[in-house]
This record gives sequence, C-alpha cells and structure tokens, in this order.
Amino acid sequence: MKVYGITGLPGSGKSIISRIAKKENIYTISMGDVIRKEAELRNCSPGTAAVNLRKKYGNNVVADRCVKHIQTHAKNSRYRKKTQVKKIHNKNKNKAPRKYKKIEQDVYMIEGIRSPQEVKYFKKFFKNFKVIAIHSNPEARFNRLKRRKRSDDSAEYKDFLERDRRELKFGIGEVIALADYMLINEGPIQVFKNNVRALIVNEIKPKNQQQRKIKPKGKGKPKGKAKQNRKPKKGRKQYKKYEPRRPGNKQVKR
Repeated sequence: MKVYGITGLPGSGKSIISRIAKKENIYTISMGDVIRKEAELRNCSPGTAAVNLRKKYGNNVVADRCVKHIQTHAKNSRYRKKTQVKKIHNKNKNKAPRKYKKIEQDVYMIEGIRSPQEVKYFKKFFKNFKVIAIHSNPEARFNRLKRRKRSDDSAEYKDFLERDRRELKFGIGEVIALADYMLINEGPIQVFKNNVRALIVNEIKPKNQQQRKIKPKGKGKPKGKAKQNRKPKKGRKQYKKYEPRRPGNKQVKR
C-alpha cells in the first residue's frame, strides 16, 4: 500500500491533483470534507469546526478518521481484487515456464494535510508516507477562491488573509517546507496539470505498478489454423520398389 498526502494553502490547487488522481484510479480522501460534514452537524463554519474538533479530540482527530477509512477500504478491496498469473520463461528450453501471482499495489491520496502532527500520525500507520506540497502566490489563490465560491471561501481579502493565518497556526508552513515533492501552480493551468500527470506516472504510479487487463479465458486462437512455429512438412517417404538382394533368396525368372 502506498499513501500520499497533499498539502497547500487554500486555493493553491489541491483539488486539481485529486481530480487527476481519481482518473488514474487512485482512491482519494479529503480531510476538508470531514471537517465540512462536522460543520454541518454542529451548524457552524468549517474554520470553527476544525478548531473545536482539535480542541475536543486532539490534533489527530481528522487524521485518525482518514486512517480508519483507508484501512477499511483496503481490506474490502483485497477480497474484490483478482490476482494476475504471469509466466516467466526460462532460458533452458527443456524446462516449463514458471508461474507467479502478481498483486497490484493500492495507492491512496489524502488531501488537505495541515499540521506536522498529522504527518507523524500517518507515518505510524503507513510506511514510506510522502507529502506533495503545492505553492502559489496569495493573489492567484484569492482569485481562484472568488471564482470557486465554496461555502468556506472568503469573498473579502481581509478574511482570506485571516484564514491563511489560521492555517499557518496549525503548522502548514512546516509541512510545506518539509514536503517530499513540490509543485508550483502560478502559470497556465494546463502546465500545472501536465506536471501533476508527470508526477503520477513517473513517481506515484509508474507503468510497472499500473493495473493490467487480464485476457479473458476461452478466447484464444481459433481451431483449425496451423501453428505459426510448426516445422514445414517434408515430402512423402519414397520406398524402394524392390527389396535389396539377400543371400538365400531365389529369384524367380519370368
């Protein structure tokens, strides 16, 4: 199992990575969605819900819910997933090819990591847990939030800066500084999308780890056709018309 975390200040482009990851069959979880659900239950803003949750249950409350969700999903997917049988041909032609089962590795992404405590908590449960950070300047992020118009997005620049300060108090600056991968989202959006796809294909989910389609059984070559590797037929054996002369055999004269 491979688990990656996505971090960045509001409006940096975390949701773009999640959308591209879903198209690549990577299961994604949003920590912001957990907070927004809690805000609906408490009938308050997501910012106050995040603060109240951490005060009541500790700094790792959202991370703990994400860990449990990933563990249950991975457990259920093991029963649904089919293993692929692959043949390895030996150099010695006399020996038959060996077979082994290839199990594809699950890849998960957690969007919205804010504190170093959450990173430490994820590393306890997932080995080689890595963080992807996105950087973008405040002006570009504010314009994106105005266009997005989500419930917790601020329309005023003062509120936007206040939200940044609240995120920085959680320790998101340290998470961004110590991230394993850094993506810059300040130019054209297509350039950023291409960089995300390159990271997924080359690092997160390389070609040898991607799922391969298993050929359906019973759909081989049609019967009746000659095999390609069959040796060409030789002509009929020509037998001698007369047996060779042996001693003791009498020839009958006609």
